[in-house]
Amino acid sequence: MHLKPCEESANKINQELKDNKLIIFVACCSIEYEGRSKSTIGEGDRIIIIKPDTTLLVHTLTGFKPVNWMRNPAEIIAEYKNKKIILRCGRTKKPYENMKVTITNFYDYRTHSSLTDKQELKLRYREKDLQDYLAANPKLIHPKFRLKTREFPSPLGFFDLYGRIGDSYVVVELKVERAGLPAALQIKRYRDWLSQHMNDARGILVAPSITPNAKILLKKEDLTFKKIRVSDLEITRKEDKKISEWC
Repeated sequence: MHLKPCEESANKINQELKDNKLIIFVACCSIEYEGRSKSTIGEGDRIIIIKPDTTLLVHTLTGFKPVNWMRNPAEIIAEYKNKKIILRCGRTKKPYENMKVTITNFYDYRTHSSLTDKQELKLRYREKDLQDYLAANPKLIHPKFRLKTREFPSPLGFFDLYGRIGDSYVVVELKVERAGLPAALQIKRYRDWLSQHMNDARGILVAPSITPNAKILLKKEDLTFKKIRVSDLEITRKEDKKISEWC
């Protein structure tokens, strides 16, 4: 599949990341990394692999070793800016690392969702499970939160949950694993967009925990973090089994 750098492509990538798909693409990109060291790699053609467990690998056209990588658990978010797709990747466990992949052109883009491995598989918690539960129990987010809709479409992507607290319009971003800087930047972008269209807008990031740099950004931008662990909730699937019974 051939993707063009545009808002629709960024939304597609974000949805496939949420669906825990294996993503493989060839693209012209540049890379900035900050962690235990700092590095910058200029624009060039590279192969990028994002695994369902959020491991990210960037390969050049030669050699067997990736030129950059992000170990899981990580948070990866795509956004469209200045006619480019930007992948913001942040590791959510020590050592904290951040990577920015700026893509100017896609040559090939493929995803896979039905691959299997001989090893025993464990069912992972999904953001949709958390979304379904909180949509039915909105007061867990805030005692006065009133849900208007799920998957509210915006030019920046779909809001996981959208509602009101009093006279304020509220966008809620959900993470089933530790939230990092990419998630904090995403909820900021959503809230800022909402502020342009509503008199009073708020943003809430829901996750089991949050990295220090993400927490600092939320406080600076007057955004809210709500701690909710999906494993603590009485979530059931169609088979009427708790998620914990599957693991």
